[in-house]
Amino acid sequence: MTLNFQGAAEAPQTPIAAKVPTAPPAPDAPVALPAVPQGGGQVTITKNGNSTTFTSQALPPEVLRLAETAKETALGLMGLLAAIFILGPFARMIARRMERRPEMRAAEQRDHLIQQQMHQLEQLQQSVDAMSVEMERISESQRFQNKLMLEKSRELTS
Repeated sequence: MTLNFQGAAEAPQTPIAAKVPTAPPAPDAPVALPAVPQGGGQVTITKNGNSTTFTSQALPPEVLRLAETAKETALGLMGLLAAIFILGPFARMIARRMERRPEMRAAEQRDHLIQQQMHQLEQLQQSVDAMSVEMERISESQRFQNKLMLEKSRELTS
């Protein structure tokens, strides 16, 4: 790596080489692998320059059981969350409908009662109208009779 620095008033200088640290040489001795536990597996770590490779021949049964349990737990939690988000609004809708049923029945009964009262008021109004027409006829009849009686009494007196 080379760096060039130039000043505004200075003449061009020769390039200056920067010192770059180098990585220490890799050890040539083989790495001792730990003994494989009974019923378990083996993990091999290989370093190639800047990359590291992990190779597993088998997982120990304790880790495998733990991984399976974690997987089942995660799936169960996802299912539970899905059920809450999907079924929750339906449960709220049903609960609100059940809560409003007595109010709806009371409203229906109130509407029915109001309709009955309106019908009764219409019948009462029709009856009063009919009675007033009959009273008018009776009063006309009495006036006519009085008029006849008055004329008859004038004829008798004259």
